[in-house]
Amino acid sequence: MDSVARRFYFVFGRLSAFLFLLFFIVTATFAQQKIADSLLQQLKAHSQKDTSYVRLLNQLSMAYAPFDNKAGMAYANQALLLSKSLSSSHALATSYLTQARVYEFGSKPRNAITAAMLALNEFKRSNNDTSGLVDCYLKLSANYYNTANYITALDYVNKALLLAQQTGDKKRVAACYNTLGSCYTLLADYPKASAFYYKELKLADSLQNKSMIAKTTGNLGVVNYYLKNYSASLKYYNRCLRVLEELDDQVWVGAALNNIGGVYLDTKDYQKAIDYNQRALAINLEVKSKKGEANDLNDMGVAYGHLGRYAEAFACLNRAISLYDTIGSKNNSSATLGHLSDLYLAAPGDVLRTQGIDPAKRLDKALAVQLKAVSLALEVRDLNTQSDQWKKLSHIYEQQKNYSAALNSYRNYAKLTDSIRNDKKREEITRLNIQYDYDKKAAVLESENQKKQAELSRQKVIKNASIIVGIVLLFSATLSFVFYSRRKDAREKQKEAELKAQVSETEMKVLRAQLNPHFIFNSLNSIGDYIARHDKETADLYLVRFAKLMRLILENSEHETISLADDLKALELYIQLEALRLGNKFLYYIEVDEDIDPEQTLVPPMLLQPFVENSIWHGISPKNGDGIIHIKVQKNGGMIEYTVQDNGVGRVRSAELKKNKVKQGRRSFGIKVIQSRINIINAAKQTDAKVELTDLDEGTKVSIKLPHDLKF
Repeated sequence: MDSVARRFYFVFGRLSAFLFLLFFIVTATFAQQKIADSLLQQLKAHSQKDTSYVRLLNQLSMAYAPFDNKAGMAYANQALLLSKSLSSSHALATSYLTQARVYEFGSKPRNAITAAMLALNEFKRSNNDTSGLVDCYLKLSANYYNTANYITALDYVNKALLLAQQTGDKKRVAACYNTLGSCYTLLADYPKASAFYYKELKLADSLQNKSMIAKTTGNLGVVNYYLKNYSASLKYYNRCLRVLEELDDQVWVGAALNNIGGVYLDTKDYQKAIDYNQRALAINLEVKSKKGEANDLNDMGVAYGHLGRYAEAFACLNRAISLYDTIGSKNNSSATLGHLSDLYLAAPGDVLRTQGIDPAKRLDKALAVQLKAVSLALEVRDLNTQSDQWKKLSHIYEQQKNYSAALNSYRNYAKLTDSIRNDKKREEITRLNIQYDYDKKAAVLESENQKKQAELSRQKVIKNASIIVGIVLLFSATLSFVFYSRRKDAREKQKEAELKAQVSETEMKVLRAQLNPHFIFNSLNSIGDYIARHDKETADLYLVRFAKLMRLILENSEHETISLADDLKALELYIQLEALRLGNKFLYYIEVDEDIDPEQTLVPPMLLQPFVENSIWHGISPKNGDGIIHIKVQKNGGMIEYTVQDNGVGRVRSAELKKNKVKQGRRSFGIKVIQSRINIINAAKQTDAKVELTDLDEGTKVSIKLPHDLKF
């Protein structure tokens, strides 16, 4: 059986290098406990429940957050309640920001985004506290970064950078450079990432800030690691390590040691990789960093596997998986399960027996583990992890001679690989969705000698795009009408109820295929305006997002229902385009209850769009000052409930402003279409779906209840 084992592939890889992010710096657990104890004494001595008491509660919350997140959140909530009772906008803003930080430490980025949005709104009321605004933008950027939404993260950090530069706040400017470098690192734009890190390093040197110097040199090590420039990577990592050891910052020392071990793992010096990860493991055990401990064990398991020390590899990988499961790190758990699956294929029979595995059943065991790895990768929606796990699953099926399953898995791998290759930069947004060769024209745009021709070319592309979109929409509508007519003729003699159901289904397809021509026209005008003003970067961003939205709408129009995740993705693109048109006049946030699985929940496509459009153009656009749109998805009995709430001028005032304008007709038509779709859903599914509009003191609230349909 050992000879059989050696025929299997043995492909191991490591997890990503650890980026040193300034917006997420912690000290060792014992140091945090000492700080917390001191703050508790100060809190007991301060009897008056005033803003100083709020400040102490927030400081205490941050002291506990890294090692006792539950206690940290309890103090943050106390600070929030007291701030509300004191009617202090600044105290309330600071408390919301603290809550966002605690959520971030607790690995709940979406909750952190919601809290940071609320903090931002309060800081704007509090005489536009510039430092507070910068911190909010940085916190929003950090948590969009943590959800892999790097484009939105870049939008917010650029806002933070502009304000920080205006006030000459060097420390916050450096934090912005760090975030920009980190985003571009994970977007694989390494030249831009390096440029921002070097700017940060220059500021860090001028401020003589050793902590900042350590993090910046560490990140330069990460960039060179991804470029496979291992000698430069080691140089920066070792400089980072020396400074961290001077600071006695044990948490980050562990991270630096793990990164150095990763370089030796990639360069196949497996014993050195083990040595550095063992040092990192000892530190992470001391400071009780479960994620750091798991990362070290994963890399050690990989190295032991390459050295043929299979028993030690099994021990490390199994411990790593257990830790990842404990902290809920599904993406890392998926990757490590993939390594474990490889190990079952490669280990000799006698080692498998010590693991309680019959060597004759190694393929069955590897398959079970690999299926779990694929399942977790699908849950977290990480395309790179999914691609790796589908490829490994295909290999196992091939060894089992299950060629049909092997081919299907390989197709999934190939599809994801192609998607990653085409969409990796700019958050997987492609420039080729309307079937013209934009990339070749973009190359021409780089030439300084052809700028005038480039502008004309861009204008032509925009016109072609509008024509193609119009043709596609007309063709889709025509096909839908033909399909409806044929089905109607074929089933003319069937029961009236069946006929009505079929007509309703076809009408839904026609409605879904319709795009607001005003929106298309205005979007193309906006692109043209940006080009005319030589704002190439904004025009490029707008065009990319517009093309992506067109593609999603056309794809989604083919389906009666789509996943909630896909629907919210299209809705967010629409909101981002409208925000650009309004000069970012409003903020928005989308909140999905934790007990709803967006990937498995099915909803009618673009049902919310007309209500969001109304919020933007009839509620917030005529409002003096900035607006907020809050979109929430939650369970309500056996139904799923959307709510769209804005702080605009409200329906009554909007009607007064718009009563003599043509746009009012569009608003009524949009709501009528949605009500028609709701009626069709009720008729088809015998349910009680409905729309409710509520006038608020400030703004409007829309609630939509739908049946909670799942894929399975």
